[in-house]
Amino acid sequence: MMRRLKVLHLITTLPRLSGAADNTRHTANLLNTNRYEVHIAFGPADLDTSGLSRHVRAIVVESLVRPVAPVSDLRALWKLCSLFRQERYDIVHTHNAKAGVLGRVAAKLAGVPVAVHTAHSISFVASSSRLANWAYRVADRACAPLSDKIVTVSELNAKTYLEANIGRPDQYVTIYSGIEIAKYLDRSGRADCRNELGIGRAEVLVAWIGRLNRQKDPVTYVRAAKLLSERFPGMRFVMVGEDPLGESLENEVRQAIDDLDLEPKFRLLGYRRDVHRILAAADLIMHTSLYEGMGRGIVEAMLAGTPLVATAVDGVREAVVSGKRGGLLVPPKNPEALAQAVARLIDDPGLAAQLAAAGRAWARERFDVQDMVTAIDQLYQELWHVRPGRQ
Repeated sequence: MMRRLKVLHLITTLPRLSGAADNTRHTANLLNTNRYEVHIAFGPADLDTSGLSRHVRAIVVESLVRPVAPVSDLRALWKLCSLFRQERYDIVHTHNAKAGVLGRVAAKLAGVPVAVHTAHSISFVASSSRLANWAYRVADRACAPLSDKIVTVSELNAKTYLEANIGRPDQYVTIYSGIEIAKYLDRSGRADCRNELGIGRAEVLVAWIGRLNRQKDPVTYVRAAKLLSERFPGMRFVMVGEDPLGESLENEVRQAIDDLDLEPKFRLLGYRRDVHRILAAADLIMHTSLYEGMGRGIVEAMLAGTPLVATAVDGVREAVVSGKRGGLLVPPKNPEALAQAVARLIDDPGLAAQLAAAGRAWARERFDVQDMVTAIDQLYQELWHVRPGRQ
């Protein structure tokens, strides 16, 4: 009988609202305990371990922080090297930019047999600083040879990394980020949720769901809402989310709502654990991201059968085929284009329903969380068994 493999997942932050964090939690929780001993390590910022199963060992690395911070980064590297040597991990699986750099270097220095990295988005477009983006591009190029495999959450992301000369084609594998799909397929709570939100039967509800930060560009949604409210006086708007990573644009959002006289038509709901109910209650979802890996919210909306208008960025273009599947795509930071696309779907409910149905069918086939964990398990086993002398 083969011994259990000892696996560490390393992610910079583990907040309650993050697609990358949810992906990592699900993987750690659902890997077969007969085959793996699973640990997960993370920095201290906005930490939420409530979703971790009891069998998963949680480790806080105090010096692991999101911003580039040379002193803290060196301390984190030393701590990770010590941890990896002490625990003698068989596999280290890193997630996202900072943990991906420090974790892969530490795994190499500590002699970890297998190193896997998941790029949940495009690391070298994530900052508003060109210098920081350049630094992450260089760091990812340097760390690619330290990875046995690089996992992306969309085929288009792998293409983008290869075009940036990061890694080799044979290093990449796409594993879609798994979701607990059953609750999103259930639309039975639609009427109750609309009643709770004060949305009348004849009113159109357009929702926005995400983190209130630069990446998600929530202010563009507010500006598009102003244009739509002028054309559709009965339209209502809700925003669901917060920003747990210290980059909140909530004040800017509230100011924009006030400046555009949208207060009577808007509700900011904050963080909600029942996002699936909001998706079912909404007539349409607007998604305004500047960049995405795939966009977990995109897939959740598709599973809920709610049509989308989204920005044509990164992996979003793999999920939503504009005018054919899921909804319509528009350029980022363009409230006029967003409003026009929303209006098109409101004016043509047959098209909206057709796109939503096609999106739901596509997502159901690809995003079951257990399928994701099975694919990761198979990847680990393949990488372990090709190691000389391993068994």
